[in-house]
Parts: sequence; C-alpha cells; structure tokens
Amino acid sequence: MEMNELEKKKEALKLKKSRIEHQERLLKLKERKNRTRILIEIGGVASKAGIDHLNTNTLLGAFLEIKDKEKEEGMIKRWTKKGAEAFDLDREKNGEPLIVTFNEEPEKKIKTQIRQEGLRWNRFRKEWQGFAKRLTIEKLLKGMEHQLQVLDDQTSGKEE
Repeated sequence: MEMNELEKKKEALKLKKSRIEHQERLLKLKERKNRTRILIEIGGVASKAGIDHLNTNTLLGAFLEIKDKEKEEGMIKRWTKKGAEAFDLDREKNGEPLIVTFNEEPEKKIKTQIRQEGLRWNRFRKEWQGFAKRLTIEKLLKGMEHQLQVLDDQTSGKEE
C-alpha cells in the first residue's frame, strides 16, 4: 500500500517536472524570438542610416566606438535628438504604419484611393495595412464607418 502512494507521488513529480521543462522551452523560444526581433530592428536602423552597404568589420568598428562613447551623457542626448528628428522627417515623408478596417466593404473607388495612398489589403486579416499619411487617410474616409489604428513604432524620440 505504501509503495503505491510513493509511486503516485513519483508520477506526480515527473508530471510537474515535465510541465516545468515545457515552460522553460517556451520561455527560451520567446527569448530567442525577442532577440531576433531586436537584431532585425538594428539592421533596419543601419539601413535607414544608409550604412548597410559597409562591410561587417567597418560596422563592428563603428558599433564599438558607439559603445565607448555611450558613457558620455551629452553624446547620448545628441544622438537621441538627431535620431528622433530623422525618424520624424521620415514619418512626414513616407507616412506612418497604419491599419484600417471597415465594418462593411468600401466602394471600389475608395479601395483604389486607399491603394494609391500606399496601403495594401491583407486578405488573411481582412484589413488595410501599410505606410501612409494618417491625415490624408482620415480625410479620404471622412463620413465612412471605419477604424484607423496607428501602430506604435517606438521611434518618436524616446530614450531607452
């Protein structure tokens, strides 16, 4: 009788261990995806700065210089201001990331105009997505029942 209880406890512990290992695998996967997203963003910033044509030795050297100078508070503030200005200028020129959804399908004329403004139809999510000027889209859709979502791209002068 006592062995049966011990075996049940042992089986319960194995089950708990298995759940913990599964949770650990999920956490590691989430960490890896987050790191990948960060690395992709760094590549995007390098491209936006126009330095993506440089070879890896040059880029690493530049990053190491940045690492050395990150201790200088004034330098960080100057870089942050300059970066925010560049992102704002880019946003004014190219628009901002938007998602537009409708309760009812808009007329063909409206869909054509939405495309001309830079948004594309996502047939899986059933929404219009892309970079466009928010005010232009709002004027275009004035009087129509729609939802407009501006995606937060976290580049508007925020310091980390």
